[in-house]
Amino acid sequence: MSAAAEIYSVFDARRVKQPDLKNTDIPIAWIYGKIKNRIPVLPRLRKLANKVEALEKEFHVLSSTLFRERVELLKQDARVNKLVGVKLIQACALAREGAWRAVGKRPYPVQVMGAMALHEGRVIEMATGEGKTLTAAVAASIMSWAGKPIHVITVNDYLVARDAQLNRPIYDQMGSSVGYVTHETEQPERIDMYRRGAVYSTSKELVADFLRDQIMMGQLRNSTQTAVSMLQGGGLRGRMLVPGLFRAIVDEADSLLIDEAVTPLIISNSPDDDVNSERYRRAFSLAEKLEEHTDFKIDKQVRSIDLTTQGQDRLDELNALENGFWAGSRRSEELVTQALVAKFCFHRDEHYMINDEKKIVIIDEFTGRVMADRSWRHGLHQAIEIKESVKITADKENLARISFQRFFRQYPQISGMTGTCKEAAGEIWMMYRTPVVRIPTNKPNIRKQLPIRFFDSSDQKWDAVVSRIVELSERGVPVLVGTRSVWSSEEVGRRLDAAGKVHRLLNARQDAQEANTIAMAGQKGSITVATNMAGRGTDILLSDGVVELGGLHVICTEPHSSSRIDRQLFGRAARQGDPGCAQMFACAEDDLFKRHAIKLRKAWRLIGADNLIRFAQARAEHIGKFNRKQVLKADEWTDQAVPF
Repeated sequence: MSAAAEIYSVFDARRVKQPDLKNTDIPIAWIYGKIKNRIPVLPRLRKLANKVEALEKEFHVLSSTLFRERVELLKQDARVNKLVGVKLIQACALAREGAWRAVGKRPYPVQVMGAMALHEGRVIEMATGEGKTLTAAVAASIMSWAGKPIHVITVNDYLVARDAQLNRPIYDQMGSSVGYVTHETEQPERIDMYRRGAVYSTSKELVADFLRDQIMMGQLRNSTQTAVSMLQGGGLRGRMLVPGLFRAIVDEADSLLIDEAVTPLIISNSPDDDVNSERYRRAFSLAEKLEEHTDFKIDKQVRSIDLTTQGQDRLDELNALENGFWAGSRRSEELVTQALVAKFCFHRDEHYMINDEKKIVIIDEFTGRVMADRSWRHGLHQAIEIKESVKITADKENLARISFQRFFRQYPQISGMTGTCKEAAGEIWMMYRTPVVRIPTNKPNIRKQLPIRFFDSSDQKWDAVVSRIVELSERGVPVLVGTRSVWSSEEVGRRLDAAGKVHRLLNARQDAQEANTIAMAGQKGSITVATNMAGRGTDILLSDGVVELGGLHVICTEPHSSSRIDRQLFGRAARQGDPGCAQMFACAEDDLFKRHAIKLRKAWRLIGADNLIRFAQARAEHIGKFNRKQVLKADEWTDQAVPF
């Protein structure tokens, strides 16, 4: 790509492609999305996959030279947007044969269907274990022929490096190049990697590099200004990292496009000294003098705290003799409220943990993974540091920021894949104009879903969970236990230790061993306890004799805020036609019910455990959707107010 083309692409990538919707456009777009998602595309995709499969004999006998020639001819068509119809079928057949020659794997027809759907710009729902990694490689190798980098985005650095290296022979066979960017990748190498045909990266690294480019551009607002600046000798301070956004395949699309959509990624600097530390300490001290119900009220649904009129008066009284900063009631209320939120709404080993360096690190609520280098804003992070008696970090100066939602909306075409997203099809359409299709499994799914077991208290639930684990393990059945928090996983671990049962523990403290721990979960008699990260992207292979015992048994110890996450965990069992079993354990003291069904949770026997869970999850998902809409409105305002 020429320097001039890169300049244009960099600025073009900073214009959101989806049009703003107003008034009657919104319901019309919603109805259109409903229709788009309901149009039966599977028969057409299956027909295309059959045509691809029919070319297997013809392409299998091609010599290496003839194979390369076919690839080069189709690459020329792709560069002028003529890779359609018969030519696209031939391209998929070549990619299927290329995968066989490169890594000894010939994609199943359902994987070809998935690759076709990705090429068309759809989000595909493929069950866990159906081979999404290979499906993405087939699609991305063809997409890369257009001459513009295709970004394959996944959830962590391990999967980024693994998938890129695992599929490199396929890209080589298909006449393309592949690169990957992790946290350890140095800048000169990043510049080269981002110019490969296919680029594997986490969303965090990609967005951070995108923002670094934005900072480097400074006051430049369009490609003309940039070109003039370069001609005048000013130039840019180095070469752009990300040469534009063209097409993307998002792995674990439900997590990145929905659950983490409103998370802002911020580039900031960190001063050595915190000039506000004493203010934060005083705010926390003031917060401890206020009383719940009388001076403030807690909204557990959205983790917020509101001062009552009496609380505001009490705060004014405490600050009556103060001057300067504390003389302003508004500033005082903001910091004290954040201190109260830190004290009552955020809990250690659930929302955050203290690492080996005695620093507060955030735990991702949806994946259970540590969110490295991230911090809460507006004094909340410092309030939690005071609460936990660790060193207070300095306030950061924000240099650039963007929500993941706004970033992904800037791709002209975005596709994705995940084990669970059909429930969010409407929201994905409204936000990204991307339809969703559910790809069938290669073999029938024979997982047994056992009835929910519900209890009044946490102690009753944990006792029942451990009893069930011990029972299954003594029969030789491998067990994967999914928990919502670090604390919960360690509570199960403590009880298993007391019962004398050897087990593997996986949570934010051991995330470096995630893939290896989960890969061993199918061994006979093994017990694996994991937070809800549960090794997404890692195969669980059953050892000898496990199939005869009924396969892997998955236990979910608490319902999540979205049924999608529960389904992801259950999907770890019964992969690729293997047997398996899944069951949920829950109790009235679980966080979901304390936040979203506070009045109904004690009446679970009357309304039924299933109905209670559905009700609480519906409320949680409604609040999440509302928050994403609010961020979307803010993003649209930014698009109008900021010219790039």
